[in-house]
Amino acid sequence: MGELLARQLRRSVRLPAIAAAALYGLWQHRKLRRDASRAECAKWLHQSCARGLSAINVHLSSTGALPSHGLIVSNHLSYLDILVMSAAVPCVFVSKAEVEQWPIFGRYARWAGSVFVQRHDRADAARANVSVAESLQIGVPVVLFPEGTTTDGQSVLRFHSTMLQPAIDAGAQVTPCCIRYELDDGAVEREVCWWGDMALLPHVLNLLAKKTIRATIAFGDPMPATGDRKQLSQTLHREVLRLHEQRRSRGETGLVDSAAAPLHSE
Repeated sequence: MGELLARQLRRSVRLPAIAAAALYGLWQHRKLRRDASRAECAKWLHQSCARGLSAINVHLSSTGALPSHGLIVSNHLSYLDILVMSAAVPCVFVSKAEVEQWPIFGRYARWAGSVFVQRHDRADAARANVSVAESLQIGVPVVLFPEGTTTDGQSVLRFHSTMLQPAIDAGAQVTPCCIRYELDDGAVEREVCWWGDMALLPHVLNLLAKKTIRATIAFGDPMPATGDRKQLSQTLHREVLRLHEQRRSRGETGLVDSAAAPLHSE
């Protein structure tokens, strides 16, 4: 009974806290110039997401050097990945088109300069590639989740290679990375990872009741985007998989706090 009350209390405190953080972020966006650059929008999202993580007691750490430009390629576990990645690195995202219609999330994504792409639509992918190339050329990091969907974190799915072409054309660097979560009071694969046919609202409400969520981003060594995109995709998949297995075997030993997104606690 005591733990049930504690869960309800945490949820009742964090729900208005995350709502206030979201609304404050939307208000802060009004201070940006109408012609604000993608870098300015990325910085706004970076600050907003850091406040959001603090509101729900997510502790963020990272290993490896934080990339300041180029393409960032990551595994994909949850809607929480967006907050975590943006709080670590000011960036823009490549996202499936449906996200643009999500409440609050969609508005944030649109205002932050996310590149929305219709899956399985080659013509739309070509349009999206142009937007990705523009961000890379002006030095704003672009985050890509090439699995194309979220998973339970037990494996890393095959990477789709289409959206890698702009990085190759621009001669940009690509940084592989791996996101991982930990809980003391639950199962990450069901209560942090959001995948399959899980309903969004019940998942979010349950997440808000967790004691603490520890998020880690392991950044690998950057590599030049060269050659055939399918070969590059396979190389990146191997590296992300290596980081994934490394984190599973080592646990959280050796983590360092990210300067871009320091640890937050209640």
